[in-house]
Amino acid sequence: MATAAAEVAAVGTAAAATAFRYNRENYMFDQGLRWGRFTTGYSMAMAQAAMYREDIRDLTAFTVTKADTYHTVGVIFFVLNFQLIMAGRLGVHGPSPPGWLLGLYWTNICSALMFLVTFTWMAMHAAARATAGAAYMLTRHVRLPIPTPAMLDKARKTGNTYEQQRVADVFRVPFAMPAPQHVEEDPDTGMQMPKSDRRMPKWYRDEVEQLGGKGDGAAATAPEQNPEHFELYRGLQNEWWAHDVYSRIGVLYFMSHWLTSASLYSMCHIFTELRCIWPAYTVTACFVAAHRGVLTLDIVHKPREGGSVMCLPVEKVVPYIPFLCVVGMTIDYSILTPSPVWTGIIYTLAWVCYIIELAYALRLYDLAAPCVQMQEREEAPGRPWWPQEWPLPPAFEGIVYMVAAPKRSEQPCLQQEMKAAKGKTGYEVPAKRARGAPPPTIAWKLFRGALITTISMWVLIIIGRAFEQVNGERWLLKQENRMERWPSHMQPWMSPWTRKGARDEMCHAGGCDRRLSNVEPGQQDLAVAAQRLASALGPIADALEGHAIAQRATTTPSPNYATTRSQKVAWPAELRPALLAPSADGALVALEAGRKGALLREVGAAAAASAASFVIEGIEELGEIMGAVWVREGLVVTTIGGSVAECGGLPEAGVWSCRRVGAPTLLLPEGMAVAAAGRSAQTGRLQAAVVFEGEESIVLFEADEDASEWLPAGEVHVPHTPHTAGAAPHLTMTPSGEELIISFHDGLVLQRSLTAGEQRIETVAPPRAALGKHWHSACGFGGKRIAHLATPPGPGAAPELFVSSASA
Repeated sequence: MATAAAEVAAVGTAAAATAFRYNRENYMFDQGLRWGRFTTGYSMAMAQAAMYREDIRDLTAFTVTKADTYHTVGVIFFVLNFQLIMAGRLGVHGPSPPGWLLGLYWTNICSALMFLVTFTWMAMHAAARATAGAAYMLTRHVRLPIPTPAMLDKARKTGNTYEQQRVADVFRVPFAMPAPQHVEEDPDTGMQMPKSDRRMPKWYRDEVEQLGGKGDGAAATAPEQNPEHFELYRGLQNEWWAHDVYSRIGVLYFMSHWLTSASLYSMCHIFTELRCIWPAYTVTACFVAAHRGVLTLDIVHKPREGGSVMCLPVEKVVPYIPFLCVVGMTIDYSILTPSPVWTGIIYTLAWVCYIIELAYALRLYDLAAPCVQMQEREEAPGRPWWPQEWPLPPAFEGIVYMVAAPKRSEQPCLQQEMKAAKGKTGYEVPAKRARGAPPPTIAWKLFRGALITTISMWVLIIIGRAFEQVNGERWLLKQENRMERWPSHMQPWMSPWTRKGARDEMCHAGGCDRRLSNVEPGQQDLAVAAQRLASALGPIADALEGHAIAQRATTTPSPNYATTRSQKVAWPAELRPALLAPSADGALVALEAGRKGALLREVGAAAAASAASFVIEGIEELGEIMGAVWVREGLVVTTIGGSVAECGGLPEAGVWSCRRVGAPTLLLPEGMAVAAAGRSAQTGRLQAAVVFEGEESIVLFEADEDASEWLPAGEVHVPHTPHTAGAAPHLTMTPSGEELIISFHDGLVLQRSLTAGEQRIETVAPPRAALGKHWHSACGFGGKRIAHLATPPGPGAAPELFVSSASA
């Protein structure tokens, strides 16, 4: 008996231990799921909050982008509008147009300016307020839901909490012992009623209640509420949506008036100044077509609830006003004999235009008036949407492109579910955040003021036209010395008070009294004759000066001319130099454009001069060489790209290393024909001589190595002779930078001092074209001697070096 009891006890103990271990493993597994559920939920909530922040940026960028577009249009047309009002004003460069047309023109152009200012400022307000609202939302409300350390500790469970569980859950035998039901007291009967048919361990129900749930084993769900940021942002949009809408309507109203005024201005210019007829019709047709297209595209003829004050679609007629005006201008400026019939036709066309304009101003007021929607608009993909409480003008629903924050969202809001799980039955925007204010009316009031001003201008101009037609055109102004031109305008204007009694009293501002001319006719003719005489004598003076220089070079040759001889040089193979640069000690450098050269020693001796070949390296990317000057620091070369490089010292092992100096390039938009740069021995600054394409003079520049640009230092005018005409000369400088050597293709060599006060050009070598050689660069070296490179005729001919002896 005792043995049986012991066996039963052992079996029960083993079963209890097995159930304990089984349930504890389930508990530990569920705690891992608990932590994963907590971190995953907050990760998703933070990702959703980041998406909400992007929603705020997108809605704001939509408004700001539209405002930027309106600003761009406004800035451009501010200039164009003032050009029509000021720089191109009518009656200044020609006779004044008729008064009936000026009334139409000035009312339209001033109305355009008024709407231009209005929509620009409204767009500025909308963009600034939307940006401020977005910054407020992003920095205060739409934030990432990051859990606190206390929340993390609450979500975490340790293993010893298993000891706090119910005995039934700790020793529950699977399949044999189901988990107990969760019951609660019925408030009506007071009896314990099962809360759910689902049987779950208590630790699971505790998890649901602690981390977000209803305590019945089901996950908590939030009521169907719109995300908070949409509600808040739509409340903020209530402060600028009207400015956004009326700025876009203002763009249309401005463009409508500007197109009409531009058409009227064009026909006035064509009739009064160009004195043409048919171009006025073609220009008018272009403006009329553009005006009609803009109005058709922007205005939607949608019936207004409650009726309309001005239901006539005047916008379909108003673009054709310039056609009526151009017909009236044709009659007014024609060769027809003045008669009451033709005058009546002109005035009839004018009155039709004024009546249409007044009706159009009333129609614009009616179209822009706000209208309350009777029911909520349905949302459609890609279509604008705004709430029912925003009274937008129905005629412009297709062009305002308004997108408000939605009132419904199909995606559940995780943050609202978290708040609902914490015991709240629903979620509502707090009262301090809600913006249930009435629709803003300040934007409509401002825009309405502009519309009333336009209507008032048309009423006033119509009254003025009636007065003018009854009493005569412009008879309220001073009438003395007026010449009349039928039927409705006088040409020219009467003279102002300051012009009475003057010789040009009867001249208009575009005729003999030009603003930029105060010269009497006789004096003006004398000035024109003097200018023509100077232009005719200029080439003669240049030819005489060149002839004198050539004659002096022929009749009084320098002692250097007679003793010029060919210097023997052992030129390196394949070297064809075209540039020469002397050193202070009498050596020469001969270069070709491809950066190959030779260093010549013992130049001027009876024996052949030695030539050590070298290659310039380090400036391959700067292009070919067009000029070279040997200064104290080394060789300064100028490339075809306008860059200046310096080769220090002497060549080593046949290589002369160079580097680009920090001075800017000499290349200008016109391009260079030839250039040479060196360094002044006195100041150490870089100096350059440049001949530009198509020019004969030589421009001098100076610059520091760290300067940002070359500064002009002077200009050398080369006498125009048959020897100096044609190809650009070769330029080089002496090592000291005090002399500029100019050599031409026929052997003529000129020398010009670069020091202050010395501006005389001296001929140091006469033309030698008779020798049949092509002359290249020349340079001065040692005792005012001249070295000159030449190439004999024939392919593959070796270069020759000519050297003159010292001057006596």
